[in-house]
Amino acid sequence: KYIIDSKNILKAVGNYVYENLKSNKILINKPQGGFYLMPEFLNKSFSSSSEMCSNLLKETGVVLLPGSDFGFDETKMLARLSFTHFDGQKFMNNAKNTKNIDNDLISKFAPNIVEGIEKLKKWSESI
Repeated sequence: KYIIDSKNILKAVGNYVYENLKSNKILINKPQGGFYLMPEFLNKSFSSSSEMCSNLLKETGVVLLPGSDFGFDETKMLARLSFTHFDGQKFMNNAKNTKNIDNDLISKFAPNIVEGIEKLKKWSESI
């Protein structure tokens, strides 16, 4: 039951992140499991993914790891995004027996994710 509930929450949060980031500024694949996504930012403002992630942190407070840390070409604007910055036990306790975790539940029990994705989206549109 615990594993099923955990997977249900992570699937819903991952889909929330995907749906809110996919755009003509960000290429992102739909999550297939786990709790990471690798968005690619379609801009020419930075010379490396490390520079891009440093700028993102400075401008928004949102932390992503540069794709170059995971063996990707440093000139490709890829980053690793984890969507686990929330109290999983609290979320699970309040989402028990909920088959469809909607955006209202995500906003209530994963507010850091919602705030971070909104900042990331605005930042990507400004660069």
